[in-house]
Amino acid sequence: METIPRNISAIEHVIPTVMDSESGELEWVLKRRGIISQNDFFTLQTICDYTSLFVCLVGVITNALNIRTFISMGLKDGVVITLLGLAISDFGFTFCGVVQSQANILFILERLQKLDGFSIQPKIFIMWAANLGIVFYQVTSMTTTFISLARCMCIAMPFRFKDFFTKSRSVIAISVFFLISPAYYATLLSHMGVERQFDPIVNRTRFVLWLSSKRSDIQDVTKFGNLIIFNITSCTVVTFCLIVMAKHLRQSVKFKYTFTTGPIGKGSTKKLDNKWTGKELQVVRQVFILCFIYTVSTIPNAFISVYRLIEDDFDFGKRLQNSYVLANSVGAILTQINSATTFPVYYVYNSKFKSHLTSCWSRSKK
Repeated sequence: METIPRNISAIEHVIPTVMDSESGELEWVLKRRGIISQNDFFTLQTICDYTSLFVCLVGVITNALNIRTFISMGLKDGVVITLLGLAISDFGFTFCGVVQSQANILFILERLQKLDGFSIQPKIFIMWAANLGIVFYQVTSMTTTFISLARCMCIAMPFRFKDFFTKSRSVIAISVFFLISPAYYATLLSHMGVERQFDPIVNRTRFVLWLSSKRSDIQDVTKFGNLIIFNITSCTVVTFCLIVMAKHLRQSVKFKYTFTTGPIGKGSTKKLDNKWTGKELQVVRQVFILCFIYTVSTIPNAFISVYRLIEDDFDFGKRLQNSYVLANSVGAILTQINSATTFPVYYVYNSKFKSHLTSCWSRSKK
């Protein structure tokens, strides 16, 4: 996924260091600005970072409340378990976003010489937070896809799948998701580290980021797989499920209106038996909104990834680098909004969640 590495690009390529062949001195040059000047880039990137920091702070707080509330509800059915898994991955993702945004703000201030050089290079926190954030967000992607597929199958074929997604199967699915994502990125993470050496940027010895020479090739393969598996496939499946759920939601609302305002025609008893209860309708609406927000926030990142494959200059270290970095910054904020807005969805569309949240809040006050 191309969302979180946006800040990595700002670190590695915004102000490249070159050796002047005549004087033998290090000098900073501005290069490959594209259609966005360097000054405008710093301004827009700073705005994105502060926006990201705010959204992620909200996400950390709301997902902590989600986790607390779901645990208090009791892990007795598959729906609660999957939503708890989603809250945990969203919490991890937004927490990494807080670290990354703060570190990137410090990095920009350091580069603009508004702060003294730190003993630890900010790039370290940006890179590690970015990559760990990707790991958590892939769990979010897989969990959201699983939730949408489970609800879709239960709606489309209720007699076959109504009791298929049990508590044990949900536990297994969430556990597998939390194992697959770190395993997928393990090779990439193993080719980066920290070492102490002289940093010409601040003219002092400090802890700096170390990257393997093979990491770039591994990252290209990982990004391509990420685009196909986690972006395009996930968005396609969730979009299909959204269409199916929207169709059945419309039918349910139409049936409920007919049942409450007019006489019931012949064969309506059978229709009534096949319709959802109030609780089931709440779950479907909740899942529908979650999937809709996820799709809207993920599709732009998929387009960014695809355009990067089409336009060679739209990449790190190339002519349209600044545009690429800012596009990914906006895409990252969208995914962070997705992870930070689950709380109001649960509060509005899940009466059980609302009552347990109120109960937890009352106990904490005492």
